[in-house]
Amino acid sequence: MSANHFFISKERNNVDHYNYYYFDNAFTDDELTKIHNLAMSYPKMNATTVGEDGVNVSEYRKSTVTWLPDEQRSLWLYDKISELAHTANTNMWNYEIWGYNDQLQYTVYEGDGGHYDWHADLGPTISNRKLSCVIQLSDPKDYEGGDLQLNNGSGVITIEKKKGRIIFFSSFVLHRVTPVTEGTRISLVTWLSGKNLR
Repeated sequence: MSANHFFISKERNNVDHYNYYYFDNAFTDDELTKIHNLAMSYPKMNATTVGEDGVNVSEYRKSTVTWLPDEQRSLWLYDKISELAHTANTNMWNYEIWGYNDQLQYTVYEGDGGHYDWHADLGPTISNRKLSCVIQLSDPKDYEGGDLQLNNGSGVITIEKKKGRIIFFSSFVLHRVTPVTEGTRISLVTWLSGKNLR
């Protein structure tokens, strides 16, 4: 497993909060299969968005999601993501994080235009998320489109597609998944939380 990170400055008080940190080959094929099998045992639903008018399904986001609760058979997965998040956070941001505030989200984007438009993982009812996490479960050869992109205010960064890669970035950074035009893109998403940023 290899870790990669990017710094604008080596000074800790000049960390680039809009950058990201990732691990390649963070999960083996057997572990990825375990994640898929775990997700198949829980109900899936249409993805929703949260706005001033409440929770709704809209064309802003087109996918299905399955929530994976924190229980004995998923404990290994929660623990592994926590360890990687700790390393990423220590090396990049050093946010004060207490752990999970949400369940893991298994997300499926189909080749009929499945997507999630520009958004941040914070909002009126969600204020404690510090780090967002995306695990790429699909082989890039299995779909077209479906790029994870970050917008740091000075341009759009497209994250390289790589099966088994785990990516961390600050939850206030705008990001999106572009429309999937063919095949199926599957990812696991979660967030690490702490006190409100100050």
